[in-house]
Amino acid sequence: MLAASTVCYLCGHPGSGAVDHVISRKLRPDLALEPTNLRPVHGSLSRCPICRRACNEAKGDRPGLPPREQPRQSRPW
Repeated sequence: MLAASTVCYLCGHPGSGAVDHVISRKLRPDLALEPTNLRPVHGSLSRCPICRRACNEAKGDRPGLPPREQPRQSRPW
């Protein structure tokens, strides 16, 4: 039997208390319960104790992408 990991797959810090769908349920509802599509992640109720992010919310529906530090507000000139 494999031990469950608590290391967030987005920021790499320990202490995740939620599970993320790597590919969003909106995009692929057939993968909602597929174990290979689930990863440990920090969520709104289990923010990262090191970087203080709620990684799952920062990621949104983008499949497998790490959260951005700051959302882009305008074009770089």
